[in-house]
Amino acid sequence: MRIHIFPFSFQKERRIGITPMGFDKNFPSMMKQIPGSRWTPDGRCWHIPYDKKSYTHLKRIFGEGQIVVCQTSPMPKSQKQQSQVKVSLTFESEVSRMQQKMILQRYSPNTIKTYAHFFRQLLAYYPERHPQELQKEDLMRFLLHGVKQKKWSESAQNQAINAVKYYFEKVLGQEKTYFELRPRRSQQLPGVFSEKEVLAIFRAVENLKHKTILMLIYSAGLRIGESIRIRIEDINFERKSVFIKAGKGKKDRYSVLSEKVAGVLQTYLTEYRPDYWLFEGQEGGQYSSSSIQKIFRRAVARSGVNPYSTVHTLRHSFATHLLERGMDLRYIQSLLGHKSPETTEIYTHITQKAREKLCSPLDFLDIDEE
Repeated sequence: MRIHIFPFSFQKERRIGITPMGFDKNFPSMMKQIPGSRWTPDGRCWHIPYDKKSYTHLKRIFGEGQIVVCQTSPMPKSQKQQSQVKVSLTFESEVSRMQQKMILQRYSPNTIKTYAHFFRQLLAYYPERHPQELQKEDLMRFLLHGVKQKKWSESAQNQAINAVKYYFEKVLGQEKTYFELRPRRSQQLPGVFSEKEVLAIFRAVENLKHKTILMLIYSAGLRIGESIRIRIEDINFERKSVFIKAGKGKKDRYSVLSEKVAGVLQTYLTEYRPDYWLFEGQEGGQYSSSSIQKIFRRAVARSGVNPYSTVHTLRHSFATHLLERGMDLRYIQSLLGHKSPETTEIYTHITQKAREKLCSPLDFLDIDEE
């Protein structure tokens, strides 16, 4: 990701200010890895000590080619757009109250942004009424408008409900379950590759770095966002483990390091010599999710497997193949980082071996005798 840097003053101390060019939920965690980094809400930016050591650390994490030097603090486009929305909202201060509460509770920047987005839509729908005055029926009309007029998906409807519930329950201190208007969840089974298809994908990739990325994602059951945040120090060859820091839900966990992938990784590290992140861009800094998606799409096209699959299908396949080979569901839950066992149990419905044991009751009827 690209960043702006500019002169910044904090408590009469000269600092380097940093803002991302666009939104990236991983930006705060990347900044926290630089010693002495701080976030200042008033300046709406991160800043680090004005010295060579801090700047070198910055270049190592983001890549020198991703740094744009400015003379003054730039306001990101998204913030400009948000300031234009504020003009038309009478009770914008309530959005700030909610955001401050979420920051103190250490919600992720992406969640804060999403909640604020849907809460602003509620304020715009009732521009002359303070949100504290709204009743359950008012909220229902707002949600109905979003579903019918704005064509919200099930996920968007859930996010809108979460945002409104957070305001009423956490900011205003009202009782929990203020209203329940959740959409019915669709029961969709994840797509899964066969073991032969996984091999076909790997064989379709010639570049060592690209193959290593896909093999690690499958062999450790990683999410795409987790794979680009793996540091060199997170790979433990002796313990045969991969450390995943701050995965979904800010949970740390360990996954397995395949012996075969360990050999490929050793070759990759010797040839590419990454500096900090396990997988880095051409100019240094963290590798991008979009690059991995392009690698995967090319491999899928060349191998001829299901064209509707995604990188996440490798993670689903990891869980399914372990289950087929007899691994306990509780261990798979731990490797995947699932909070609830019910989330992991979905793989019991899609294993090939389980399907092979099923049969129709017609198979028990001796219909050939007639």
